[in-house]
Amino acid sequence: MTERPLTFIHMTDLHVNAPGVEDDMLFSETRDTLRRTLAEIARMEQKPDFIVASGDLTNHGEPEAYRTVASIMDEAGLDLPVVYALGNHDRREGFAEGFSALYSDPTKPYDHDTVIGGLHVIVLDSSVPDEIGGFWEAGQVDWLKARLAEHADLPKLLVMHHAPMIDLTAGEMEWESLSRVATEELRQAIEGVNVVGILSGHVHMDRVALWHGVPVVIGTGHHAGTDVVALPGAFNMLDATGFAVGTLYPSGLQVTFVAHPQTREVRHTLDMQRILDFIEARKTAAE
Repeated sequence: MTERPLTFIHMTDLHVNAPGVEDDMLFSETRDTLRRTLAEIARMEQKPDFIVASGDLTNHGEPEAYRTVASIMDEAGLDLPVVYALGNHDRREGFAEGFSALYSDPTKPYDHDTVIGGLHVIVLDSSVPDEIGGFWEAGQVDWLKARLAEHADLPKLLVMHHAPMIDLTAGEMEWESLSRVATEELRQAIEGVNVVGILSGHVHMDRVALWHGVPVVIGTGHHAGTDVVALPGAFNMLDATGFAVGTLYPSGLQVTFVAHPQTREVRHTLDMQRILDFIEARKTAAE
């Protein structure tokens, strides 16, 4: 009998708040969306091997919000390993309090790795406190290189909230990805390594890119979807959510996107200039 391929779930941008919290920057009921995804997973005839949640687990990073995420996951009763990453909406202190069994030192990035079913899953914390885009703190790239050297015979799946920057000439777009410097450091670190894919979120759209031969998979997530066809003139957030099912075959990675019922109506329009002004102010303050 042929051994079945490894299957996993990729969810991202959960943006969960604790019950009773009013938040005018939350454009859908994300707790219900998380429950919907978990119910869909429970409906799968072939149980997946693990779940990846690739950052922005909460909308503001309070400990009670993380406890809410944990409670909803526990209530689903799926009994599956869950691999968590942190995003720019997360707060390390809150995560350490809400998920103390996983993370105890919020002064350090939440980098970790595990082997599941012959796949080496490596999680990098690309979030930097009070920043929108992603980059590495001191020591993270060395940590990654050390992990890549372990289990050298196993394929690697990388998880990080911010995807690599595909167009290195678009400096004004660093807010939506890893910085150019961090992207190049990542490219050099994984060169020659069997990386089967990179799972990310952050930009609230289903997007796949082939980056130096590595599939980069971004999901719309659980909060709201970016109105891609309206860009760059308008930055609309739509009623659109979902998750993805990944399957690793000997020939490579397959990812299938699963959309929840949606209207795709505009829920909010972001002021792009305010985002750019915030980023510029942060750069000026750092100089």
